Amino acid sequence: MIPAENNKLELEVVQFDKTHRVNMEQVVAYYLTKIREFYVQAEVNNKEFVISIPSYASNVERQAVIDAAEIAGLKCLRVINESTAICYNYGFFRKGDLDAEKERIVAFCDVGHSKTTITIAAFKKSECRILVHNSDRNLGGRNFDGLVMNMIGEEFAKKYGDDPREIPRCRLRMLEAAEKARKLLSSDT
Repeated sequence: MIPAENNKLELEVVQFDKTHRVNMEQVVAYYLTKIREFYVQAEVNNKEFVISIPSYASNVERQAVIDAAEIAGLKCLRVINESTAICYNYGFFRKGDLDAEKERIVAFCDVGHSKTTITIAAFKKSECRILVHNSDRNLGGRNFDGLVMNMIGEEFAKKYGDDPREIPRCRLRMLEAAEKARKLLSSDT
């Protein structure tokens, strides 16, 4: 990545011995164009979209998404937080289970690879209110994998007198095994 004259980051892409400079908006626009092609193939011909982004995104990043949609030929009706989109989805598909007067309080916990988001929302039949929202963009599954790897490495070092965490290949294999175990446990009921 290279800082451009307008203070935006650019990528240099080499294709057929030619170097192209593209900015992030163009990369995201290309991705949005591919998503639109998917909808066209599914016979959903609409150029109006609502795009969700992480809640910790800055106003500059939100504007960059809007600019990317414009480059892709899409009309971005709104940019919303991904946690708000999750709440809307829950309220839409659980509308029959919700009461018109009494609120149902629901907590949503989204633990990704590198971030964790907690959102608590109140639902009525025709209303959704976000009560609390908090994100930590530096806490996620990779942290759990690291803790498991350290714990296993420490036990191995005590038992055999050799620390596998000091060997990069062993360290990587332990991280992969911890991630695989976490994913298996996450999918198991």
